[in-house]
Amino acid sequence: MQIAEIKVADLPDFVKSELWQQLTTKPLTGLRAISQFHNPRANPNDIALIFASENDELIGLAGLLPEFINGQPEKKASSNTCWWVHPEKGKQLAFPLFIKAFATCGQRMFMTDCTPHTISILKETNWFEIPDIAPGIRGFLKFNLHELIPAKLPSTQKLKPLLKLADQILNFLILPYQTIVRFVIMKDRMQVECLNSLDLELHTFIERHSQNEFVRRTGKDLEWILKFPWIIGSNTDQSKTPVEYPFSHIVRSFEQYFVKITASNQTIGLLLISVKDGHMKVPYAYFNEKNASQLLKVIYQQSLLKKAVTLTVFNPVLVNMMDSGVHPFIFKKKIKRLVAISKKLFDDYQKYPLIQDGDGDIVFT
Repeated sequence: MQIAEIKVADLPDFVKSELWQQLTTKPLTGLRAISQFHNPRANPNDIALIFASENDELIGLAGLLPEFINGQPEKKASSNTCWWVHPEKGKQLAFPLFIKAFATCGQRMFMTDCTPHTISILKETNWFEIPDIAPGIRGFLKFNLHELIPAKLPSTQKLKPLLKLADQILNFLILPYQTIVRFVIMKDRMQVECLNSLDLELHTFIERHSQNEFVRRTGKDLEWILKFPWIIGSNTDQSKTPVEYPFSHIVRSFEQYFVKITASNQTIGLLLISVKDGHMKVPYAYFNEKNASQLLKVIYQQSLLKKAVTLTVFNPVLVNMMDSGVHPFIFKKKIKRLVAISKKLFDDYQKYPLIQDGDGDIVFT
């Protein structure tokens, strides 16, 4: 068995190497390699990937995304971007790979979207604190049974055509209600501008409205995220040759863009919006709390304009407002995000407790 460590500087060459070509399951896609190579918070010698292989077969991997805490370069840390082992051949390797990744970043690691199983493992190590993060809200704008039910009950995959038909019928029946709600939400449109880049004024706006954030991305970071995604929609003109990879990297449709909100000739909010296969998220939101209701209305309007199936938000100020008032949802539910922060970083977390919806690698996935 071979264990390899790939530095940030070596990522582009690695995905062209003979080793990468020979592996039947790839430990990294070209999209991720190029994106992480351009990470403005990474040093060339930072380790981005640790993986194990045997006889040209991938056995396990652990990924790292170099970060700063509160945007301070002297407070280096890493987000764990992936942790995977072969279901049969890699069972004994899962924890050793994670330990190696944990040691590589000096035990300064955080994870922003853990599964309950991962949390149970991390608790056993006694290396991490598990903060209680306020729940987010997922609102459903359309019936989507053909995705929801098979995801919960894989045995119902054969029923997908029937569930799709049920979705079509139910969505037709609620059309009058949706028309009324759409009219209410879409009237009195705010002054918004959809952007693919940020000017100096917006860079300053982000800096001014991110003081207490744990990661605290800059405008430069956000432009990197937009320019170098990890997934691609098959509806684009870009190359989309799939490779065998343990995680999603090609989807039906994918879009990310900034939304600048203006009132009385002043910027009152900035959003980074992500729409993947009809599911909308707001990875980053910058605003004054007094303007939260206006910002939320713009988010609702964008969800309708993009014909989103769901809208997911974790920002605590926006979530509190979503609990009441007019909304475009058929129904909504509270959802929990599980976060783990290593003990070496927990003092900083207590000082800078705000985690944006896209922090870690979530914005990329």
